[in-house]
Amino acid sequence: MQEKISELLLHQIPGVCRLTKQCVDHMSGMLVEDTPQNAADVQELMGEYFRNGGKLTTQEINKICQKIFDALEKEQLIKKEQKHTLAAERLPDEVILSELDFYLEKDTEIIKFEDLFKEQVATNTNEQIQKKDRKEKLRQKEDIKAQEAYEKHIKTIKDQKTHIPPARVRHSKADQDGKKLDIVIDKLSIIVGGRALLEDTSLQLIYGQKYGLVGRNGIGKTCLMNALARYEYENAEKFRHVQVLLVEQEISETDKNPVQLVLETDMERSELLEQKEKLESSEDLNAGIKLQEIYERLEVIEAHLAESKAIKILQGLGFTEDLMYRKTKHLSGGWRMRVSLARALFVQPDVLLLDEPTNHLDLDAVMWLEDYVINCRHTVIVVSHAREFLNVVCNQVIHFYDQKLTPYTGNYDQFEKGRAEKNTNQKKQFESQQKKLSHMQSFIDKFRYNAKRASLVQSRIKAIQKMDLIDEVLEDPSCVFIFPNPEKLRPPMLRIEEGYFEYQLGKPILKGLNFAVEMESRVAIVGANGVGKSTLLNLLTEQRRLTEGNYFRNPRLRISMFTQHHIEQLDLMKSPLEQLMTTFPGASGETYRSHLSSFGLNGNLQLRPQYLLSGGQKSRISFAMAVWNNPQILIMDEPTNHLDIDAVNALIIALNNFTGGLVIVSHDQYFVSTVCDQIWYIKEERLKKFNGDFDDYKRALSEGKLA
Repeated sequence: MQEKISELLLHQIPGVCRLTKQCVDHMSGMLVEDTPQNAADVQELMGEYFRNGGKLTTQEINKICQKIFDALEKEQLIKKEQKHTLAAERLPDEVILSELDFYLEKDTEIIKFEDLFKEQVATNTNEQIQKKDRKEKLRQKEDIKAQEAYEKHIKTIKDQKTHIPPARVRHSKADQDGKKLDIVIDKLSIIVGGRALLEDTSLQLIYGQKYGLVGRNGIGKTCLMNALARYEYENAEKFRHVQVLLVEQEISETDKNPVQLVLETDMERSELLEQKEKLESSEDLNAGIKLQEIYERLEVIEAHLAESKAIKILQGLGFTEDLMYRKTKHLSGGWRMRVSLARALFVQPDVLLLDEPTNHLDLDAVMWLEDYVINCRHTVIVVSHAREFLNVVCNQVIHFYDQKLTPYTGNYDQFEKGRAEKNTNQKKQFESQQKKLSHMQSFIDKFRYNAKRASLVQSRIKAIQKMDLIDEVLEDPSCVFIFPNPEKLRPPMLRIEEGYFEYQLGKPILKGLNFAVEMESRVAIVGANGVGKSTLLNLLTEQRRLTEGNYFRNPRLRISMFTQHHIEQLDLMKSPLEQLMTTFPGASGETYRSHLSSFGLNGNLQLRPQYLLSGGQKSRISFAMAVWNNPQILIMDEPTNHLDIDAVNALIIALNNFTGGLVIVSHDQYFVSTVCDQIWYIKEERLKKFNGDFDDYKRALSEGKLA
């Protein structure tokens, strides 16, 4: 029965609603469990799905529900309940019900009405229990299906990771003799879950060039990087001699320290050193000859320089001596991510793939990485939300859009300018051609049956057939964030005076802390990793208490905080809509949907399990949750991580329109420069205001002139 109803719904629901098969199956289950008696019942059960999926008007939804109900009746897939119509009559005399007994004659048997009523109540109660049990079983069945789908998704991701070649130094380049290190793919197609991300597009990677790969969140940039790293594309065997390495997202927790993990990527060196140690303690007469061969090989691969090279890379990425020799299981996720990056840089592959490499890096480390990428001789492909980083390191940009890859020469700013000019010219050419086609088609239609002008008609038909049609310019839908504006409060709002904080006795993290935030504040907090930026945010939000000093907060003040940790706490089995409803119960469905739409989560995205969403889309959910209570002060820790550049631009516009106070920890130069009007930095356990803009701060940092 349910399958037939699902099939009927798929035919009756208009395509504009964009509902998935899973969603339709759920709706059919609702119709089976709670049989509608009219179109209004159908609207009550399913109307919200249509409103959410297709943004239809109430009148249009009512028509769809009526059409569905009529079809269900016609196919006899529902059974209408028999209802009796009762008419009220005026009694001739007053009746006191409590003094009466009611009887009913049934099959020559006299039954007391009270007993019949009890029997009916019991029957109704049993039916309700059975109906509730059926609904619960249906829900459990759906939960099991959802869990199986999630586990299948996780297994697929793990399988993909196992097929990515590990980070290994290749000293021998024998397979590259006489071969170019360019990668040229004429027909590149990538299909994931039955959906084509790329279709018959071309990709050309010239050795030594630095490429920026740009495109919207969820379009498939990471899938493309994975395909390149796994050599999963047409004629991949031709390019097996080119070593392609994708930086692992995060190294696993082990007892090894970062230096050991970087050095172990040079397997030949490790094996030679192990053999050397065994032979040096061996009494074999031939050991001396073998040892000499090992010494010579170690000299050729410059094994004696390996450790200093590894340390130099780790230092560049911000590792202190203590962190370099600390077990990775005692390092945070951000530092383990840096270990993965250090391993890739140490390997020096022919093609290095970097997916959001500036996440978790402070400004010192970002500037070091910029220099490394610019000066390295191999090919680099970067996916990054940091516009300034792309401007500095890239000399080519690949635009991922509409299942195609389009190359542009220059950095990101030059790409934006070139793309705008290309679209403008293409739009003019398209309109001109359409005007010409319309004129020719009008002539054909007018004189198609005119014998005297048959030759002229035929010549125009042939001209149209031979014409190379210019594609219409499809505008990328605008990404929009809308932060709710709070009511004004009189100052003071939030203040710390002569603050002091320590985790361990006698080891201060912050001291001499004097800092105030008002509704007009636009403050950026910068500084090296580990100096206390997150601690400062926790003190402002009272997640930590000052060891000494004064803390003042307006009793009516609402503060919200966005961190990457909030993204990790999302229930990936739930949809964004379910996440919001669970976290903030009590609002209407329309309120939840409208709020998610304010952060670019529309239509089916609101109903899709969160494990299927990209990192940027999960960030949007966390933004929506952070501002649900309409805060007067918003505190954000690295908010641009995982967002694409268009989403970062949308975030900038939204924050500039936000009338509350802002405190932002970020090292994204473009983002900070366009949102914040104050820069504060932490150095030597003190928070200090910098007099200048971000360019001045960056210059002072590189020249070592920060006080």
